[in-house]
Amino acid sequence: MLAKLVSSLGEDALSGQALAEHIGFDAALSLVVLKCARQSGASGDFAPARLADSIDRLGTDFLRTLILAARPRPLERQAAWESAIRVACLARRIAAHTGVCDDEQAWLAGLSHNLADYAGFAQAGRLDEWLLAADPGGFVADAVRFCRVSPARVKSAHPLVRVLQLAASLIYSVHVNGNVGVRASLGSLGLEMAEVERLQAEADYLAQEAIHRYSGLELAAAGTDDLTQAYASLARASALQAYLDSATGLESLARRGALAMQALFGVGPAVVLRVEGSLLVPAAWWPAPASLAALSLPADFVQSALSRAAGGTTAFWHSAEAEQFPVIDAQAARLLGAETLLCEPLAGSGNAAVLVAVNASRETAATQDWKQFLGALSSRMNAALQGAPANAPAEAEAISRHEVRKAVHEASNPLTIIRNYVNLLSAKFADNQETQRDLAIIGGEIERVAGILQGLGAKRDAASSAEAGAGAWVDVNQVISELVRMSLDTLFLPNKINVQIDLDPAMGSILSQRDPLKQVLLNLAKNAVEAMPHGGKLVFATARGERDGRNCAVITVQDSGPGLPQQVRAQLFQPAVSTKAGEHAGLGLYISHNLVKNMGGEIECDSDASGSTFRIYLPMTDMGQNRAAQQPGSQRK
Repeated sequence: MLAKLVSSLGEDALSGQALAEHIGFDAALSLVVLKCARQSGASGDFAPARLADSIDRLGTDFLRTLILAARPRPLERQAAWESAIRVACLARRIAAHTGVCDDEQAWLAGLSHNLADYAGFAQAGRLDEWLLAADPGGFVADAVRFCRVSPARVKSAHPLVRVLQLAASLIYSVHVNGNVGVRASLGSLGLEMAEVERLQAEADYLAQEAIHRYSGLELAAAGTDDLTQAYASLARASALQAYLDSATGLESLARRGALAMQALFGVGPAVVLRVEGSLLVPAAWWPAPASLAALSLPADFVQSALSRAAGGTTAFWHSAEAEQFPVIDAQAARLLGAETLLCEPLAGSGNAAVLVAVNASRETAATQDWKQFLGALSSRMNAALQGAPANAPAEAEAISRHEVRKAVHEASNPLTIIRNYVNLLSAKFADNQETQRDLAIIGGEIERVAGILQGLGAKRDAASSAEAGAGAWVDVNQVISELVRMSLDTLFLPNKINVQIDLDPAMGSILSQRDPLKQVLLNLAKNAVEAMPHGGKLVFATARGERDGRNCAVITVQDSGPGLPQQVRAQLFQPAVSTKAGEHAGLGLYISHNLVKNMGGEIECDSDASGSTFRIYLPMTDMGQNRAAQQPGSQRK
């Protein structure tokens, strides 16, 4: 079944009906689709949900992710699945023939009647939860629960219960004709034995056809090697990235993120908390219980699992270990209805942010798929919060929004593949600290590029601008140190650039935006290197100072190049003003100027024959305090 579904993903036009014809043979996947479709905004009535309609409601991006995340059925559970197909085919034929209940519900009930035996729903309560989510009326769950009781007990029960009980009895009973219970079930549905024999013959034929169609492919898929699994992982991550990228705003992203967590990991609900001052508060755009706002959740309480995640460290809270954590964590868990809390830092999402996943396990947190999901969610969230640089150059050639979105989409796919190969390499060289450091730098730059791409494709609104402007606590010295380390072997040494850093150790952290600041500094460094084609000296320095009566962090980037011509200096931060030619001419400083302005700062330049000096002034709060030293997990090792 999975092989058929995966092959169908390559078709240009995927209809809900075409996918339903395959998905309908997998009970677990069907339940996930029906449940997620209801949670995505469907009405709360008890009308039977149609699988094809649910697929259309969720969209093909979500279905691609769901299908690629599914795992082949274990070989030892093949017989249980075949029995489910036989019962489902017969239940649907009986329902269609008698008209006493919905035939699609009868199919789902038959397919799910022994789901605990072959699809990992070992706990009856968990199966009931999914059946009720797919069919809030509860009749499918009732049918599954009572399908193996005596006919006397289901007399006068809902017709769906009686249909499934009869179908299961006919499939599992050896002596049907002499079975008093079977005859009683026939009578309750107004059926004769001759009719049932005909229906069973038709159902047997359909079941055999389905088993033959899917079993060989499924058994072959179960024997995939490590390389195939690695490629499958990349494909899943790419599909998930596409699904999240298609969100139209922060609230849309929250809905998609919640659905993905529920469908792929069985985790939910979840909340996102953002650092505001010394507190963690629910993000306005991600649904959270109103009662959570009554708690003052600390952002700098080292013992708290929530605070540790705000400091950049994954933390896990379990009710059985509650005495090891502050009471505030237990209160948050109670309000969220959680036995466990998985607290994950969301990198680069404006203010420091934490994803709190309810009832997740430690095993989930350790999987590569979960890590890829967090990376994709962080990247998309970062883009939605930051938006695109304001005001494209007036002289730039006009490009339609459709073309921009298309280009962003096309560039995002290979970027996702690169990201996941970095993850594979990280797992392969887990014991090599130097390699891990280099891969972390590459990974950080991938996320920064992803944020820029998504910013190009996202329409920035006033709310996003306000949230982006708030910023997060950024260690300026650390940003510069990382930039120099990242660029040393690839930019500075090959071009014979002698780099000097003079960082004020008392600088601490400022309330700003890490990724835009890094982009500005990288633009200035590249310009300086290009201005010194035969080598030279480049200085990065930080200091605390004042600008227009305000406390500021002053960042200096100074080169020993020939300086800028007077005509260039006069219009330095205007678009398309440069001494360079080509498609990037004049945009770097223009973009840098806008980014600094968006951070509430200013940038200026002094230039003469001895070189050019750029100074960036960024507003500084908590003057004289080392904010980085106050936050858990932020100490440099």
